[in-house]
Formats: sequence, structure tokens, C-alpha cells
Amino acid sequence: MWWLLPILLLAVALVYGQYYYKNTLKNDLTPLRILILASLRTLVYVGLLFLLLNPSIKHSQKRIEKPLLIWAQDNSQSLKSNQDSSYYAEEYSQEVDAFLTKLESKYEIQKLSFGFDVKQAGDFDFVDQSSDYASLFSYLKNQIQANDQTQVILAGDGLYNKGNDPRFSVQEIKCPVHTIALGLTADKKDLSIVSLRSNKLAFLKSNIPVRVAFKADYCSGEKLKFHVRAGSDILYRDTIDITGDDYFVERDFFIKSNRVGLQSYELQIEPLDEEANLKNNTREFFVDVLNSERKIAICYDSYHPDLAALQSALQEKSNFSVSLIDVSKKEVAFSDFNLLILYQLPSFKSKDDSFFNRLKKSRIPFMMILGGGTEINRLNRLDIGLNIERESEVFQNASLAFDSNFSLFDLSQENKKALENFPPLLSPMGGFRFSREVNIMGTQVIKGISTEQPLFVFSQDDEQKQCYILGEGIWRWKLHDYKLNNSHENFNALINQMVQYLALRVEKNQLRLQYDKVYGETDVIQIEAQVYNKSYQATNKADVNFLLKNESREEFAYQFERSGSVYKLELNNLPNGNYEFEAKVRAFDQELEQKGAFIVHSDNLEAMHLKANPTLLKDISELSDGLHISLSQKSILSDALLKNNHIKARISHENNLSSVLNFVWILCFIAFGLFLEWFLRKYWLGI
Repeated sequence: MWWLLPILLLAVALVYGQYYYKNTLKNDLTPLRILILASLRTLVYVGLLFLLLNPSIKHSQKRIEKPLLIWAQDNSQSLKSNQDSSYYAEEYSQEVDAFLTKLESKYEIQKLSFGFDVKQAGDFDFVDQSSDYASLFSYLKNQIQANDQTQVILAGDGLYNKGNDPRFSVQEIKCPVHTIALGLTADKKDLSIVSLRSNKLAFLKSNIPVRVAFKADYCSGEKLKFHVRAGSDILYRDTIDITGDDYFVERDFFIKSNRVGLQSYELQIEPLDEEANLKNNTREFFVDVLNSERKIAICYDSYHPDLAALQSALQEKSNFSVSLIDVSKKEVAFSDFNLLILYQLPSFKSKDDSFFNRLKKSRIPFMMILGGGTEINRLNRLDIGLNIERESEVFQNASLAFDSNFSLFDLSQENKKALENFPPLLSPMGGFRFSREVNIMGTQVIKGISTEQPLFVFSQDDEQKQCYILGEGIWRWKLHDYKLNNSHENFNALINQMVQYLALRVEKNQLRLQYDKVYGETDVIQIEAQVYNKSYQATNKADVNFLLKNESREEFAYQFERSGSVYKLELNNLPNGNYEFEAKVRAFDQELEQKGAFIVHSDNLEAMHLKANPTLLKDISELSDGLHISLSQKSILSDALLKNNHIKARISHENNLSSVLNFVWILCFIAFGLFLEWFLRKYWLGI
């Protein structure tokens, strides 16, 4: 601080010259009063010179960082759906606040709520329509960055219906999670629909496969009766005998599609006497039914029993028109058909490649079946999407194993199990290479050993869908199916599902939209648009507008956002109902327009299960070294948290260098000194 001495000396010199060397006030003021005024002016000069030098001052700041305590509340509707709903609506939040107030002396408190998503919370309203416990632990890991000094209290009923199993997610955070079990755990009679699956698309008058899973709690000896209706029409009904108090069963069945358009179907369980929860007895599902006859050509140049098996399976469908065409004798009119099935083509019999050149130009979907009559080398040269690398002309027997990741369409588990036990197909030995991304429906099992070699493969080249069956001999499947089941149901289901997917028309418009026909109430509705010029090249120069209409005919205008070569639009928080829309874009000297509709329906996930699952909460606590208690034991938890000597506040001292210009009090001191000097001069001199 040696540099203060020159400042002080300079200030004294200036004041001495003003008040003593040239003292004009010595006849008017006493020496004491002159000394007071000189002292004030000296302090002002010291302050001004201090500011002119602008030194940096080192100062220390003490920080006390309390450990973080997070109250994470399950905010889903299931907690208010039980008999104690009034308690959670009126008293629960106040009790939580009182509990946390006791801990404020030791912890920094933060309240979170989770359900559909994780957010900062004040009071809890229990309105979220889903429960995702795993999202909470992801938030703690990535946003809070919880550590060993963090304490988490999770209060919930242990019921989750979205996201991953929280028992895996909790192991990724590095802090204890104390759980408080909420909700009712009493054993009550209940029937519920656990899951329901069906095809999203179907053709008119076709059979729509439906798979439903039921659960029956404490209903042993009762009968589970259910039916499927479309409006007032009952399409299917069945009865299941319940043989235990913790009973689970799956049912596969078919319903008939008799109307065109997006159809709503309702599966309902008839309620039992004294059943606790009736909200989980009903589930709605939707199927888009298309009214369009599909014309299919089975093309070949040498007859084979597989052809008859294919034809008979397809003729089961009233909306399939099937023609057998010997390409060595008759030319195929490509424009007359919606799908071509190429049986062992190209073959050794015909050397004319014009058929495949026309096929590539036509963009018609096709199914290609390989066999001993297929000329593999010529197939490779044609460049239609498949290349087979072979070292010999050997064929091998290959059975089918379904790929669990395949999702283009659904087959029942019974169908899959039966098909995997069917006789092997004769497949060319070699390596299969595809020029485009593929969806593998099934792989080859050779001599009982599973391989990664495909047997049934789907692909798509722009709007041309493609399917490859890499083996011959499916006629044996048809016979084997009848031998075991007295029907061709499993074989026919496979062929018809494959052909139905391939024959579904892909529209080619300059304005193309991609969206789902059905959304859940908690879903983010994502709509994607693409605009093509007259050469069918994607462009995104023009603005695409979107007009949405609800059931009340209210209109809402939006605009798509550009994302690369596509446009994207997200709609959130739309209530249940039917919606219509129009998408328009002004481009290429014309106005392009697409219209459509979708449905937003309630998932009702929180009503599916109301009996609390404290076992899950206990597992979470044990995996994270936390405590598990009931709501009435809150005091045990608060005492444990307050007495935990391993959790302590962190005290730190932060040293900083700051410019004197940042200290406002110095300026205030200078101003006050000048004012006081001026006031005393005026007062003493009587001016």
C-alpha cells in the first residue's frame, strides 16, 4: 500500500496551498474551522487521485454452499384416481412444504415434478397423462449433475407407463434416492386390457388381425367376456375362463373391415360385480381401410408348384385379382397391374432383358422369388437392387427365423411359430448384397444353426417397393400347414400380408405429406412435407402453409419450418377429437395443395393400473443406497437427513481483484465531502 503515501502527500500539498499559503479566510474563520475545511478537502483530493490511479483491490468473499435436496414428485393422474383423491388435491402439497421447511436449515431445496416430462414445481396438480420414471433420472444425470452430496426424495406410486425400466436408469446417477410410497396397495378385483395391437392399414372386406393381452387380478373362477364393436355392430366376441388370482392371457383373432376410411373400433370387457376399476376395461383402436382392388401378375417362364400355392393364397382375398402370365409366351402389360411377382426370373430359358428394363422404368412394386431356375450371374448384371456373390452353384436348405425388429406389418405369434417350423426352402449359397437399405423379415436357419443371411427381405427404391424371397419350395409350406392344422391359415396369412404391403399404392405428388392418421393425446404431432419440381427433384425455396380445422370448425394457421430438403411442423397439446387440414404452397407457377385428416385420442394410460407398486420404489432405493418409507414415516426420513454427518455444507473463500471504479461508495464519499465543505463554508461565513 506504499503508493498511498504519494497520493496523501500530493493531496496535503494542494490543500496547504489553497487554505494556508493563499489563505483568504483567516480573518473570517477560526484556525479550527479552517483546519476542518482543509481536512475535508484533503479527503476529497485523496479520493479523486485514488480514482485517477484506478488500482485493483483484492478482496475475499465467503461462500456457503448447502447440499442439494431434491423432492421429485410423481405428478401423474393415477394418484388422484383412487379413493384418497381429495387428500392429494387439498392437503398433500401443504404437508410436503411443511416437511421441506424442516430441512431448509441444512439443505438447499428444489422441487421437481415428473410424469409426461420433468419440470420445476411449485404445487402439484396431478394432471400428467403418463408416468416416465426413467426421464427423471436422465434429468438428474444431465441437467442437475447430481453427486454424492445430493439427496433425492422420490414420492410416487411406482406405476410407470412410458420410458425404460427405472431400475436400470437409477444406477446411472451418483446419489441416493429415498422413496416414499404413495397410492393404494389393497388387493381388489380388476380386469384390464394390458396391450392391443392391430394393423394400421387394411383393404375393404379383408381380415384385420388383432392381438390383445388381458390381466385379471383376484378374479379366479370368473369369466372374462369381451367383444369388439364398430359403432353398434358387434364384430367379434369371446369368453375366457380365469384360472388364477394373477392371471395373464393373450388372444389373437380377426375382424372384418366392411367400411372404407379411417375406422374406429372399440374392444370392451364386460365388467364383473364389485370390480374396482372400470376405466381399463375399454380400449379404442383405429384402422385405415382402403377401397381398392389390387391387380397382381405372377410372372414365370417355367411352371412350378409354388405358382399354384401363391395363386390360391392370393385368391382368398376378395380385393386381389390374380393373373398367371408365362412371359415366354405373352408380353406383360405393366400398366394393368399394381404388383408383379417374378418367379425364378431371370431364368436360363430366356435371354431377353427387355422385361427387366421395362420393370425398372415402370416403378411397379415387385416380389422376386429365387430358385434353381434363376440365372444368378444375369441377375447381378441387371442391377435391380440385389447382388449374390457365389463361389459355386450349390443350393442349401434354409428354414425361416423371424427378425424381432421387423415392423412393416404384423403377424401373430401363432403364425410366426408355425412358419418357423415349416419345411426349409431351397436357397442359393452365397453372400447377399443389397444396393439399398433393407428391412429383413426373416433370416436363414441352416441345419438348426441361426445365421445372419436373409431369407425374406423388403426394400424400396423411391416409390417402388421390392421384396425378395431367397428360396423356392413354398408349396411345401402350404401342404405342411394343412397337415398340421387342417387349414392353410398360417401360409395364407403370410403371403397376403406381404402382398398387401407391396400392393399399397405410393402416391407421387409434387407436394407430399408424411403423417400418422392417429395420435395419442400426449404425442407430439409431427408432420413432414416435401416439395418437388416438375423433374421430381426436392426443393424447399417456397413457403408451405398449413391450415388446421377442429371439430368445431375453428381454424388455426401454421407454417412449416425448413429442415434440409424437407419441411417439418410440430403440433403440441391438441385435445381429443377429429381434425382436418390443408397444406398449400405456391411454386412452379401453380398452387399445390394436399388435404388430409387425423384423429387425436386419449391413451388413458393412467387409468390402466391403479394399484400402487411399492416394490419398484423399494428396488430403486436399494439400488441407490437410499431409504424406502411409507408416507406416514416422513419424520424418520427427515431425522435421518438432518443427522447425516456425511452431508455437510461446503464453505469456500473466493479471492477477487476489482477496480476501485466498481466501488460506488467512494464516489458517494467524494460527493459528500464536497457538499459538507460547501455547506460549512456557507454556514460559518453567513453567505
